[in-house]
Amino acid sequence: MPAQPPRLKDVPRNLKGYFLCLLKKGEKWNETEGSAELMPQHLAFLRQQMESRRFVVAGPVLGEGDDLVGISVIEAASAQEALELANEDPAVKAGRLRMEIRLVYLPSLDGVRVEF
Repeated sequence: MPAQPPRLKDVPRNLKGYFLCLLKKGEKWNETEGSAELMPQHLAFLRQQMESRRFVVAGPVLGEGDDLVGISVIEAASAQEALELANEDPAVKAGRLRMEIRLVYLPSLDGVRVEF
């Protein structure tokens, strides 16, 4: 039997557009110089973005086999704005990470709060 198309009543009414940011290994991923300072800077950047609600959530992706090392969900007016914001990460500026942005529709995450 062929798959049935989704019925409108099966689609959440509170869908909202976000940008999924895929954090991938950058060209300087394996460089060790400056690593001790870079991780705290990266984490401080993520915290600042989450506290300001530009990033809704962020976290590492574990496992082997590809270059994906983390994700974040960004609230922005456009993909370009989301990418520009993500590229402000000190780890991106250092070449350790690179970002890819994808538009996603998720149930509203307005109530999600990250605690530090």
